Amino acid sequence: MKLLFAEDEKFTREGVLKSVAWERLGITELREAVDGLEAVALAEQFKPDIVLTDIRMPRMDGIELAFHLRRKYPQCKIVFMSGYADKEYLKAAITLKAVSYVEKPIDIEELEDALQGAITIILEEQRHVANDTVAKENKSYMKQEAALQLIRGGYEDDILRSRLLAADFTAPLHAPAATVLIKLVSPKPSKEKLEIMLDSALAPSDKPYLYAWKDESHVIVHFFSLPQDVLESSSLQHMCYELSSALKQEFSLFSIAAGSVASAAKKLQESYTSAVLRLQESFFHKPCTLILHDNRGSDALSQHYQAQPEHFNRFTEALIEENSDMVLQLLTAITSDIRQHPGTLIVSVKELYYRFLLEMDKFAQSRNITLFDTSAENDVAWKLILECHYLDDIHRVMTLKLEELTRALKERTAGGMTSTSSRIVRYIHLHFAEDDLSVQDVSDHMQMTASHLISIFKEATGKTIKQYVTEYRMEKAKDLLRNNRLKVLDVASQVGFKDGEHFAKIFRKSTGMTPSEYRERCQL
Repeated sequence: MKLLFAEDEKFTREGVLKSVAWERLGITELREAVDGLEAVALAEQFKPDIVLTDIRMPRMDGIELAFHLRRKYPQCKIVFMSGYADKEYLKAAITLKAVSYVEKPIDIEELEDALQGAITIILEEQRHVANDTVAKENKSYMKQEAALQLIRGGYEDDILRSRLLAADFTAPLHAPAATVLIKLVSPKPSKEKLEIMLDSALAPSDKPYLYAWKDESHVIVHFFSLPQDVLESSSLQHMCYELSSALKQEFSLFSIAAGSVASAAKKLQESYTSAVLRLQESFFHKPCTLILHDNRGSDALSQHYQAQPEHFNRFTEALIEENSDMVLQLLTAITSDIRQHPGTLIVSVKELYYRFLLEMDKFAQSRNITLFDTSAENDVAWKLILECHYLDDIHRVMTLKLEELTRALKERTAGGMTSTSSRIVRYIHLHFAEDDLSVQDVSDHMQMTASHLISIFKEATGKTIKQYVTEYRMEKAKDLLRNNRLKVLDVASQVGFKDGEHFAKIFRKSTGMTPSEYRERCQL
């Protein structure tokens, strides 16, 4: 408990300070002031629970000090001291709701009783505040549990209704209702701040609502009808716009999706399901998007996006040719096409870009360039894609990695490397399926001696030509083995091996599995 003591008479001040049993009363912090002005300055920093003040003081008397404290610190308790039993002072003390009025000369026992009275009042008020806080938290918890129960199902109407009544929620559950889903991405949401934001944004509408956290970044909001005002699509849209405006003030990345209006609260599972489908579509839109319900249904918006094999071929060819502009054009075109198919599963989209990222990484490794930290336990490339919340985020990741690769290639060229290594790699990629491909074939094509060819390639990639050819053939074999229609012998033939047993031996040495085992694992 903190007490501020204002008294201009030094003798009285020192006597009170020495005589009162402060610790026994529970007063742990004490400050003293010689007049009202000094007390005002101290109160700004100290924020006392109790002010013990003389009434007659120079510069600012105790009554004026008390009026100032009442305006700024209404919960502060005031105990007056005065040697003048003046009715006007007593009237002022009553107006200011002073706890007590102790006459001078001071009786220490009487003063301690007055201070104890002030402390008792403070403790009682604190208990009330604590009880009110607990009650409020309990009601909030009950409402959130009810909000979750409405989408889980399997509840008894009477029990749910009684719990909501206990939480002071009285909206009719037989009337139309709807669910809205909010996805909060950045910055990390604060539960307390969001509750204040919801109240501020939705209070003007007077529509009853319940909300609950589905997980750390998703919030469910149920809107209900009033007895005299049935919830309709137009009013739901208006409240969603109000929510969006409020969230834009605090969040840089979020999405809102509204479900269909259900005929009654017990059918909110239907509204929630449609909101989930709408929220998935937000992945394909710009951040901070509001997606309202329509009657077409998510499935009718578009067919699922189908990746074309030629996209990967063109992507790989553009990388080999070190044509960064072409790679970027391909990625931009694919992203634009995917955006027109918001019915596509998000995981399918992420897997597609992951394959492109792996192609980029394989090409980087062929040039002895590191794009990802291979020492990390997790798959860094997949983690980059997985953590993206929007299609634009994935496109940005791909663009940044492409820029990183382009810079590394330019630095190598600036350091004395030429495009010779690129031409060697291009030739290998075009002829890897030929079983008799040799270093001599490459050197004849490049019109240079085999020893010079080997030296240039080793410096550029950190690998021998034979090692690079084998690794490239194994990567191509992995792609072909994912296709169940091809026999292992056919796969071997398509990657430059006449002898199936020799292919299997090399494959096992490279991957630690036989071709058949690898295929089985890919099917899991």
